[in-house]
Amino acid sequence: MFNNRYIIIILFVSLLCSCVSQKNYLIKDINFIEYESLTIDASRLIVVQKYNTNFSEPYIDHLVKQDLVSLVNYWSIARLNAESINNTGNLKVTINEASIKALPVEENNKIEELFISNAASNIEMNLDVTIDLLDQNNERISYVNIKVFKSQELTGNISLLEKDYRIQEMSRSIMMDFDSLAINKLKEVFKKRILSN
Repeated sequence: MFNNRYIIIILFVSLLCSCVSQKNYLIKDINFIEYESLTIDASRLIVVQKYNTNFSEPYIDHLVKQDLVSLVNYWSIARLNAESINNTGNLKVTINEASIKALPVEENNKIEELFISNAASNIEMNLDVTIDLLDQNNERISYVNIKVFKSQELTGNISLLEKDYRIQEMSRSIMMDFDSLAINKLKEVFKKRILSN
């Protein structure tokens, strides 16, 4: 009788623990809804994507929940507001690079093993974005260039869900770093063209 109770209690506790650990890896979308926009003297905002997603090793942009190109697009719309007062030119955001790479830690591992096995890998994220303020003749008035890099090693002893979660959290972290750098640089370089914050 006592053995059955202990077995039931142990099963219940292990079930409870597994449910708790699953909640820790809840993958949430990254958005910029609560961010305040910066209003800059320009007629409109244009986002240009120079970076082309690469579908071959070691790039995994196409395998993640939210790729960095999409995140920079969402960020631009949320954080940059164009309102023409004196300048009829455009505010242009150019995505030069927005890559996510998975590099095997051991040379005999392949990248595709990252999402189907417990292979350890090093995740690298690169962002390179240029923000130009142009006049009506498309001549540059001011510009800032923001480059951000993040790297993290994912060990081989974690679940695929945890890997997805960690990659999403790395994306969140790199976007926070990018946002901080971009807004500070814009306030410094575009200060005469900023209408409100």
